[in-house]
Amino acid sequence: MKVNSHDTNSMQHALSNNSKAHEIKRVHGEDKLNNELKKLANDVYHKEASETTSPTYPKPLVMESREIDLSKSVDEAMYELAVATGELYMPGGSVPKAVEKMLSPYDSMMSDIIKEQPSLEHQNWGIAINRSGELEAIGSISDDEKAFLDEKLNNNKELVAAVNEFKSSYLEFIGAEYRGYGQYEVDESNFSEVFDFRQMLESSRSDEAFKKTWNYETNWLKLNDNLLSQLESNAPKHKD
Repeated sequence: MKVNSHDTNSMQHALSNNSKAHEIKRVHGEDKLNNELKKLANDVYHKEASETTSPTYPKPLVMESREIDLSKSVDEAMYELAVATGELYMPGGSVPKAVEKMLSPYDSMMSDIIKEQPSLEHQNWGIAINRSGELEAIGSISDDEKAFLDEKLNNNKELVAAVNEFKSSYLEFIGAEYRGYGQYEVDESNFSEVFDFRQMLESSRSDEAFKKTWNYETNWLKLNDNLLSQLESNAPKHKD
């Protein structure tokens, strides 16, 4: 199939209107698409919290390729991929930022829950978002415990807003990304069955070294790992 490419200047003009997208030189073929996401694999993270340790992370992001939509020009596809990559994976992107916003209200809510029903601290339950945008407790809990948790969750307006922000941003940008999160089929119909936000938050906390260097309460590298793990466990893969 022949892919028509727009003039290079049109892509540069589009990129200049979006500070989140890196300038991308015009080239053809999937080799360029492969190179763009290799930039994500260079960060490394050490668990040890020390003054001299540089927060690095030895595990590269795993991104496998599926079919590319060739109904768009190369320039259009490259631009959309660059924007989606930043929004989904990078610390300044809307998806990691939404998770960062969740942690403080989540911790405050958990403190209240533990005071009132301390047994729930170590029970196997999680947090999902339904199609109406409300939060729901999921997992191995009784009906009374679920009702108690559902009330706590939805009375926490900051947490509700941040989880809804995560959902809307994820669904907005996932269509253009096809190797990492985009390998998996996630939409409005199955979103509540895929992501557990309690697991997401507990697994992506920054340690002191990372927090000191980046000033983030959540470690977006650990977050990437957790999201891929949940997707692998709970969402079907796109068929090639």
